[in-house]
Amino acid sequence: MAGRATLSRAALAAFGEPLPFRSPTPPQLPGYIPIETSVPCAGPFDDHEWLFSVDWDGARALLFLDPGGAVRIQGEMHGDLARRFPDVAGPAAIRDGRGAVLDGVIAVLDREGRPDLAGFGRRLAAGPVIAGELPAVYLCSDVLHLDGRSTLRWPLDRRLDALSDLIARSDVIQAPDHVRGRGEALAAAAAGRGLAALLARRADAPYRTGVASPDRLRIALSNQTTCVIAGIVSRRRGGARLILAEHVAGRLTFAGHVDGPGDRLVDGWLAQRASDLTIDEAPLDGVQPVNATWLRPALTATVRHHGRSAGGALLRPTLLAVRDDVDPRWCVQRAAVAGPMELRAGTRFSPTLLMPLPFGEAGALPQASR
Repeated sequence: MAGRATLSRAALAAFGEPLPFRSPTPPQLPGYIPIETSVPCAGPFDDHEWLFSVDWDGARALLFLDPGGAVRIQGEMHGDLARRFPDVAGPAAIRDGRGAVLDGVIAVLDREGRPDLAGFGRRLAAGPVIAGELPAVYLCSDVLHLDGRSTLRWPLDRRLDALSDLIARSDVIQAPDHVRGRGEALAAAAAGRGLAALLARRADAPYRTGVASPDRLRIALSNQTTCVIAGIVSRRRGGARLILAEHVAGRLTFAGHVDGPGDRLVDGWLAQRASDLTIDEAPLDGVQPVNATWLRPALTATVRHHGRSAGGALLRPTLLAVRDDVDPRWCVQRAAVAGPMELRAGTRFSPTLLMPLPFGEAGALPQASR
């Protein structure tokens, strides 16, 4: 807080009169916070030191809520998403006008309260024009800045307590529940509802900006992944096939094909975006189909699949959504780590960080982390 101060008595004796000065006022909110990401985990587990919640499908985003009412949305690609999602940026459901930075996901939900990725893809393509048909919600899972100070070093359980006190009752900005210790039961319940993944976070962990944290694990409940769209192949009978790719050992590598959206609205949006991203040479290693329109890595596709071939390509993928909200440098083919069973033997769990840091210019291949 800014304050008024005077010089010491020794200084007064030397100079005669006090020299008032005012310290600068710190900003209420930071300008940018790199997002913490997850390490893939092979399966659910029970442990009282971990908190479990649903890993909601949608656009990962930070919500910057100024005490004066202004709202800014930092997407994974670092752009402001407020214009694309004014239904999220409009109502600031924060108690007493407090300033905060929230971490969460912008999602489109079906009537059962489950993420609707196809609807989310249509919403990305059309923007706020169809907000009445496909309204978005913000599902927040963390608070990173509160009342003018950072909370990044607070343990997670303290941050979640602060989050529950912060969020007012709202249909647009919500803080979904989490459970302590009972990961296997929550996984069974979530899988039964058709949800894609769980998020497991160590209760005493800080928020690690810009890296895949060993205290943040993603537990997949279905074969679903997001790949780079490396190219498009037009077909004679109409429609298109998307050429998928993932980063493997720092190189963009062929991951399979999937049929295009087949939705007039999304097809038109994809064609327009692709026309601005066309390049002359294939950006990937491996299979390179002829008559393909190659794209600079900027668009991604979330697909459901039936496992992988011996070479790592996806088996029989089906398209869920075409997207421009995911950073393509994070589309990395990674093997899942085993759960933290070592905790039961008294050894602190610390999996190898398998995901490279997303540094460098947009579209550049990721470099191995140190």
